[in-house]
Amino acid sequence: MQRSFFLIICFCILLLFLTNSQPYSQVKNKKQSSLIFSLGMGIDYGATPSYTDYLRNELPVSARDSIKTFSTGIEFFGGIAYEFAKNISVKLDYSYFIRSNSYSFIYYVFDYTITSHQPYLMIFYNLKNPKYTFKFGAGGGFHLYKLENNVNTSNTIGYTANGFSFRGEVIFGPKLSKNLETYISGFVFASSTSSLKDSNGSLLKGTSTGKEVNLGGYGVGARLGLSFYLN
Repeated sequence: MQRSFFLIICFCILLLFLTNSQPYSQVKNKKQSSLIFSLGMGIDYGATPSYTDYLRNELPVSARDSIKTFSTGIEFFGGIAYEFAKNISVKLDYSYFIRSNSYSFIYYVFDYTITSHQPYLMIFYNLKNPKYTFKFGAGGGFHLYKLENNVNTSNTIGYTANGFSFRGEVIFGPKLSKNLETYISGFVFASSTSSLKDSNGSLLKGTSTGKEVNLGGYGVGARLGLSFYLN
């Protein structure tokens, strides 16, 4: 995973070098580069197999039917992109992800909340029109995760993990003005994380299975926001 992420970074740097290495006569006539700021929120629909198996073995039998393979989370995102050629841009993207699930048994309420800091370095191929922009991109990032287990909100146990994630995204940007676009996107993602640990470094393991638990998974999502162009 680390090698793949390193290759993505090298590819982005190589494209930047090749684009900026054009002869002076071509650069003179080239479209002015742009900085693009984007922000908004999104929804993820994903599966975390190891974590789901853990819940199905740990929770009371009556609560297991409510444990779904795929769960929904929300994210708040922001990003800055550099459009250094007519059809190529590189973007640094960050999102704060939250997913919470509650399960009830008699008078007990089990609440599990996952939060994550998710930076990405991505490269996009852009197709432009006077009325809209299409962008097709992919990239990866190193993410930080936290799992909080609350039982009746009186006993909270926290676990952390980290790992690499990869994302492919298609952005549709209808123009609202010369320097403002709507940000509408769909994406797919896959991630691999370390095993969850508490503050003492103890691994989270299934009581009956003894298996270590991680938050690696895959899924799809959508975003809605705005993009601002600075030429």
